[in-house]
Amino acid sequence: MIEAIAQIGKIVLEKQGEGSVVDQLVENPGYPACVLVAVRADEEGNVVWEGCEIEECGSDYKKYLFRSGSSRGTNYSPTAKITTIENTYEQKVIGWFRTVTRKMDHPVLRAIEQLLVQKKEAILQELREKLSLLTDRSLISLKMNGSYLYDCEPFRDAFLHLVHEKDMELSARDQVCAICGERKDTVIGKLSVFRFYTLDKPGFITGGFDEAKAWRNYPVCLSCKAHIEEGRKFVESHLHYRFYGFSYFVIPTLLIPAGKDVLDELLQYLTDGKKDIRVHQEQADSFMTTEEDLLGLMQDYDNSLSLQLLFLQKIQSAERILLLIEDVLPSRISELFQAKKATESLLYREGDHPFHFGFLRTFFRSGVYDKYFLQVVEYVFQKKPLSISFFAPFFMEQLRADFYDYEAGDWSFVNKTRQALAVVLFLEQAGVLVRKGEKAVQGKFAQLFDAYGGQLESPEKQAVFLLGALTQMLLDIQQQKRGSKPFVKQLMGLKMDEKAIKGLLPKVIGKLEEYESYYASHRQLAEEISHLFLSSSPSWKLSVDELNFYFACGMNLSWKVKEIVANKEEK
Repeated sequence: MIEAIAQIGKIVLEKQGEGSVVDQLVENPGYPACVLVAVRADEEGNVVWEGCEIEECGSDYKKYLFRSGSSRGTNYSPTAKITTIENTYEQKVIGWFRTVTRKMDHPVLRAIEQLLVQKKEAILQELREKLSLLTDRSLISLKMNGSYLYDCEPFRDAFLHLVHEKDMELSARDQVCAICGERKDTVIGKLSVFRFYTLDKPGFITGGFDEAKAWRNYPVCLSCKAHIEEGRKFVESHLHYRFYGFSYFVIPTLLIPAGKDVLDELLQYLTDGKKDIRVHQEQADSFMTTEEDLLGLMQDYDNSLSLQLLFLQKIQSAERILLLIEDVLPSRISELFQAKKATESLLYREGDHPFHFGFLRTFFRSGVYDKYFLQVVEYVFQKKPLSISFFAPFFMEQLRADFYDYEAGDWSFVNKTRQALAVVLFLEQAGVLVRKGEKAVQGKFAQLFDAYGGQLESPEKQAVFLLGALTQMLLDIQQQKRGSKPFVKQLMGLKMDEKAIKGLLPKVIGKLEEYESYYASHRQLAEEISHLFLSSSPSWKLSVDELNFYFACGMNLSWKVKEIVANKEEK
């Protein structure tokens, strides 16, 4: 993953016209004006103050050598954004010199520090006068001998020292970089670009707890560190998405050298501001969320690139990797889009309710089942198998909660059952849920089970599904004739076991007869259910959750079952 981010950073810097390491580290302060404290130093180390001057900040912001640091501490150079001039001068300017002179032995910088302290009141007075002429926000910086900080070697050296200081705590000389593979003068072993990489746990340390040898774990040269920093900035700006309570990054990875042109094209596309792919479409072309993302574009690429999906949690200053999904090929993404379209065509009218992982998240509550939700996401991308017995408890927890309001006419139960069905169909189409009903199904409902019954391979499952459909037909009749569905109480809150399921069929038939609505279509359906019960195993090996899920699915697709028996009746 880090190599992929470094590759992205290298390409971005090449497109920008990569300069020195300093160029890569300097930030744009984005302020319109700068007030400069001018000093002059001679060869003997004598320093004098020459006054203060104001100038507009143009596009050449690098000359100020600005890079922000801690809000309460100093920056990486004495250039700072002015809040109040007294505090900024003391904390960000003089404070910077105090920090540097403690760490580096440089006579000129020490002399400038002494001058700024001695002339503090006079300098502040002139700074106030200059700032009174400005209406916009302003920086404060220094000039030495008429040169900006960028052109002054002592300030450049101090700048680089402070930036790399933390990383240089663990370093080695004349070693091979793990990123570029070249032997470099200096490699570092404590990379601060990523805060999930620490050396206070055995898993991150090569050679046990000997931290001095930790550079061996992942040695990185300073040039590649700059590439990694730029790559991370690009990924955070252009490839960062929200995902149902999580934050994730999509990191394109070069697999073969021939794919470099493809990666260049993709990064340029994103640099041009087109983070949202295919924005002209009315519906988002994604199965991750309702928002568009990079996946919609990647499905059309060849396998010279792959994707890595990094789910990262930030807790204050720390970072924690929740999930890293590696080596997701465009061909796999294409398969998932095909599964999405097949699912939508089976359950929804075109354009209605585009399938995405939000359907799945419905059944894996945030903060409660996050671990299982991310596991399913990983298995989907990696095409690892899961079983319906894994999903049934999660489905039924939510469906039972909504079932209590179903009698009163609330449609949440209906909508969420349809979502659960969509999840099952999508996972079947994606090759994650193995279709068990691959054998040719005989009888009136062969076509129905072929389309929707990938998990209904046994007579008992088919019987429970059809009984759910027949029960829903009864509930519809009750709603039409009475304005309510009192038979819902017979369904035991969808906690029926095998005995209760088998005993439900005569109750449904009895109620239909009571309403004088036991038509030929209902009779055909009841006969098929009875036949399947007789053909089933003596002892069903189904959990209560699975039984009631198949029953709820039958209720939800009762309109499909009704179409079939109506057609048979006409014939």
